[in-house]
Amino acid sequence: MRRTMVALLLGLAAMLDFPALADRTNLTPASNRFSPQQDIEMGRMLANEVEATFQLISNRDANTYIDALAKQLTTHAPGYRFPYHLQIANDNTINLWALPGGFIYVTSGLIEATQSEPQLAGALAHAIGHVALRHGTAEVSRAYNNGVVGSSSGTVSVNDAMTDLNIRFEPGSLPLQYSTEEEQQADIVAAQIMYDSGFDPRQLTQFFTTAASAPSNLTEDFFDDHPALPNRAATVQAELQKLGGPTRNVRDDSDYFQAIKNRLLAINASPPPSIYDGNTPGARPSQPSPRMAVFRGRDLDFQYPENWHVSEGSDSILIVPDNGFVSTTLAYGMTIGTFNPQAGQYSGGSATDQLIDYLRLLNPNIRMVRTIGRIRVDGGEALVVDFTNTSSVGVNETDWMVTVLRPNGLLRYFLGVAPELEFRDYQPVFERIVASVRLRD
Repeated sequence: MRRTMVALLLGLAAMLDFPALADRTNLTPASNRFSPQQDIEMGRMLANEVEATFQLISNRDANTYIDALAKQLTTHAPGYRFPYHLQIANDNTINLWALPGGFIYVTSGLIEATQSEPQLAGALAHAIGHVALRHGTAEVSRAYNNGVVGSSSGTVSVNDAMTDLNIRFEPGSLPLQYSTEEEQQADIVAAQIMYDSGFDPRQLTQFFTTAASAPSNLTEDFFDDHPALPNRAATVQAELQKLGGPTRNVRDDSDYFQAIKNRLLAINASPPPSIYDGNTPGARPSQPSPRMAVFRGRDLDFQYPENWHVSEGSDSILIVPDNGFVSTTLAYGMTIGTFNPQAGQYSGGSATDQLIDYLRLLNPNIRMVRTIGRIRVDGGEALVVDFTNTSSVGVNETDWMVTVLRPNGLLRYFLGVAPELEFRDYQPVFERIVASVRLRD
C-alpha cells in the first residue's frame, strides 16, 4: 500500500521543484474580449449544464485520486491562476471537456480506456492547456470579431455572449471547438506541464493513439471537438527536446490509478444506481428469493437468488438485488473477482494479505474484524474473513469475504456486503452462492 501512494506523494513534492525554463516555447493567450474572471463566469454557467446532463461519479476514492492528480498538473499550468476544478462524469464514451475558467470534466469511459496514469496525465494536461491559453473564450471573441453577431468592437458581457451566440453545452459549441493551431498549442503546454510534473510528455501522444484505436461510437464527439493532428508526436517531441530531452526518472504507472480504473469499471458494469437514501420507504431490496437460478460464466458456474441480477464484466461479476446500489456503490450483494498476488505491489505476506491491502487502497475505511476460518470452495481450501466498512446507506456494513488460491496462481475472491444490522438476513444467501460455485479456471 505504501508503494501505491508513492507516485502521488512524489508528484506533490514535485510542486516545490520547478525545473529551469530552458528554451521552452513561450505561448500567450490570443486576443480576447473577455477577462479571466469572465472565463470563470462562462465556465460555471456551462458547468451547470454539464452536471444537469451527466451523472457525476460520487465515489470518494475516485474523486480524491483525480483531484490529487489534477493539483499536481495545474500547479505547473502557465498564465492566469484559474481555480481548476475536475469532476468525473459517469459516461462510457471517451471524452473530456475543458470549459473556460478551469472547469474540466472527464468521462469514466476515458479513464477506463486509458492504459496508464501517465496517459491520463497527458489527457488532463492537454485539457489544462486549453484552459490556460483561454481557447474557449478566444473562440467566442473570434465570432464577435468576424461580425457573426453584435458589434465588431468593445467588451461583451457573458450573458450577452451566451444569448447572442446561443452558447450551450452541446456538440459544436463555440467554447469547445478548437482550431488546429489551438490543438497544437495545447499539446505544447501539455508537454511542458507533464515534464514539470515528472511525466514523460510522449505519453500524451500515446493517449491520443489509445483514443484513436477505440470504437468510433465511443470517440466521435471527442474527435469532433479535438481535431486530429498528424504531426502531434512531432510537436511533443520537439518541445521535449527544448525542455532538455527525456529524463531517466519519469513517473510510471501507479497501483492507485489501476485501482480507481477497476472501481469505475465495476460501477459501469452494475445496474443503474438506486435512489435509496436510507429513509425512503420501500426502497430497500426485497428479501432474497429461496428459489435459485443458475449462472454459467466464462470460467465458473454458481447459483443465485432468482430475484437478483448477475452482471459479468471483464474482470469481475456482480450479483445484486434490485436497489442493491446506492450512490453508485454496492450496498447489498456480492462481487466475485480475481486478484494477482504475483504483482509484488503490496506489502507482502500471503495472497489474501495482499488482497486485503488492495481493498484498503480502494477504501481506507475498511477494517478487518477477524479471520473466521477455512471452508471448501469446489473442493479447494478457502479462507473466510470478516470486515467492517462504511455503507453508502449511511450506516456501518459487514463485508464477508472468501478467498481461494487457484492452480494458475490467481486468487479468486467472493465479497458479500450488506448493512450491519441486516447482514444476518444476507449471510445465508452469500454462503449458498459460494457453496454452489464450480470453478473452471
